Amino acid sequence: MSFDSSQLRDGPPRLASPYRFSAAETDSSPLWRNLGKYTIAFAFFLALSAMLVSLQLFQLTSEGSAKKTLRRSIAALTEIDTLIDQRYDDLQLRAQNAPADETLLVEDFPVAVPLTPAEVRGASKDQLRELLLDGAANVMYDHGSSSLRQGAAKTSGAGTFSGAGLSDRALGFLRSRNHDILGVLTFALAAVSLVLGVTLAVMCRGFGRIGSVGAVVTMAAVPLVLTGIGARFYMRIASDGGTEYIQREFLEIGQALAWIPIRDGLAFLVLGLVFLALGIAGALWADRRHDTLIQYDR
Repeated sequence: MSFDSSQLRDGPPRLASPYRFSAAETDSSPLWRNLGKYTIAFAFFLALSAMLVSLQLFQLTSEGSAKKTLRRSIAALTEIDTLIDQRYDDLQLRAQNAPADETLLVEDFPVAVPLTPAEVRGASKDQLRELLLDGAANVMYDHGSSSLRQGAAKTSGAGTFSGAGLSDRALGFLRSRNHDILGVLTFALAAVSLVLGVTLAVMCRGFGRIGSVGAVVTMAAVPLVLTGIGARFYMRIASDGGTEYIQREFLEIGQALAWIPIRDGLAFLVLGLVFLALGIAGALWADRRHDTLIQYDR
């Protein structure tokens, strides 16, 4: 048996740290394990991306956000100020002569908003405007575009809903029933994302468990942020051009709504970067600690 004195001089053979974030596992891990990690990471990315999209729609259809959007949309599509100017005197006269238990409807207004004579009697045009917009937003949020009156389009002078596709699809989507459905969907996708994230962390090693999860969250958040910023920038440029009043109003509404994906995307982006930074920092610390122990053993 031969003895090599260089073994004493060089110390024990150096072993790879099991906590290295960047360490390849091709030597110690079977192919199925590496393939499984990438498959789980990709599934985690898809589930998290779908959850983020569902979350945006869930927040968009929330009562506060939806009603605010409906109010402004209805005001633009109906040219409500012109309509009130035309119908104000007649409505006041009807309110003066109507019994207390009777409800009044504003002619040519697309949404049937019942008003009591007490609410109308003596109300200013601005107060009447608020009553109509609040009532219309409440009705459409509860019942969708089915609450639109069929005969409302017959008007002389005052504009009403011009574009059935817009009112039926876009505004009709902003309702409580869709909000409830999206709530269940968002919760389900969040649960799937959580399971896949935990599975990915278990399949990784050391601080790579934290870093891998952070990397996937970061990659899922970046498209959301870029989409929100791009949409807001585009609509801002378009609204500054020579667009019509209704188009400009909807572009401004879109700019306000674009803050939802920007805000949520930035929150998840920061979360992902924090996890990623912790994973890298922890791996670097483990590597240095491992190197120090090797030198000390020598």
